Amino acid sequence: MKAREHAVGILEEFDRHTSSVETILSHWMSENEIDKRDRRLVHELVYGVMRNRLAIDHVLEQFLTDRRFFENEALMRILRVGAYQIIYLDRIPVRAAVNEAVEMCKNDRQIRSMSGVVNAVLRRVDGVKEKLPFPGPNEPLLKRLSVKYSHPEPLIARWLEQFGELRTKKLLEFNNTTPAITLRRTIRGNSRQNFENEMRELCDIKSGGRGFQNLYYTLVGRVMPSDIPLFASGGCTVQAESSGWAVALLDIKQGNKVLDICSAPGGKSTLAAELIGEGGIVCAGELREGRLRKVVESAERMNLDTVLPVVLDGRDMPFDFMFDRILLDAPCSGTGVMNHHPDARWHREEADIGRAAVLQDALLESAAKYVKVGGALVYSTCSIDKEENIDRVEKFLSVYTNFELDDASQYVPGNLVDRKGCLSITPFDHGLDGMFAARLKRIS
Repeated sequence: MKAREHAVGILEEFDRHTSSVETILSHWMSENEIDKRDRRLVHELVYGVMRNRLAIDHVLEQFLTDRRFFENEALMRILRVGAYQIIYLDRIPVRAAVNEAVEMCKNDRQIRSMSGVVNAVLRRVDGVKEKLPFPGPNEPLLKRLSVKYSHPEPLIARWLEQFGELRTKKLLEFNNTTPAITLRRTIRGNSRQNFENEMRELCDIKSGGRGFQNLYYTLVGRVMPSDIPLFASGGCTVQAESSGWAVALLDIKQGNKVLDICSAPGGKSTLAAELIGEGGIVCAGELREGRLRKVVESAERMNLDTVLPVVLDGRDMPFDFMFDRILLDAPCSGTGVMNHHPDARWHREEADIGRAAVLQDALLESAAKYVKVGGALVYSTCSIDKEENIDRVEKFLSVYTNFELDDASQYVPGNLVDRKGCLSITPFDHGLDGMFAARLKRIS
């Protein structure tokens, strides 16, 4: 199979199942022998179509005069992959995109007769790619933003209400960018100078490290972390810069007992383990053993023997002792990291946020029982929605009066802290993955 055929196959699997595109893509890659060059193209095509699906469909709709064509899912997947290349990928010749699409159509018995349609429509798309037929200024703002940036209208309406038009546009633009891979260099046995010398050709090190303790670097070029010797030997790991600030808010001291309740894939647990040094422990919890395995793999690769994996339900935990620090990186809508998960926009509904809030409240109440007096509970999400963030914190504090909100500006840079004293990183204000975190100190 060629790269474009693999991409269409993965998109078909996504349409048929409820799994994330990341899960489907990973499984597909493991089941098929695809060389590195084709893997990159498959990844680009799948994620590119996901990010721009509504915009692509709007353009295709101008030329699919028979509605039956538009309702044929197999035909539409081929057209979307072809149109994405023509509109968004300058490096791929139009002829190659069109010819491959026509061949895929001919090879599918159910839509073989439509190969002429594919050829005609994609050539017409090429004719309008310099000035795409998007809704004009007389159309409602919601429709214009939805088509141009390929997001569902209800999601955009919610953001317009919370953030206004300018910030919402910045958020939509951010969501449609391909995120860079960020590496966090390890602290123990790996000086900044040594890391930068070894990674000079692979990372953007001109401005030095960024983020918490200057540990974060952007990977450049097309290399994957798993192909980097320093990554394999535990000298660095993959983690977003925003996530590091949530760990910073814990203010971990050497020898602390730390609990990371929802720990997968392990970036925060491994950073916490580096910070506690000798004598401390990090209990890394996860509900599913498969997800916990990712944490174990990261800790083993980084030679961190203080990370103790525990399969647990955060709503009913098995511990008979207390912790100095607890991190609850709660399950959420992920609205701050939709650049990493473009398929999420097609799955999310407003009701999902309400359902997540119920779970978040239950996890917070459970976590509070295990915090030592004088200790801290950090509640974090990768959501930018107030219902999952400050609303949950304020509800918790109204019930648990033995906790108080500890001002985050004591632990992280002030420009990352909102007016209520919480860590609040947003794509539109900081150009980083969204991250909210509140430090809740137990006072009695």
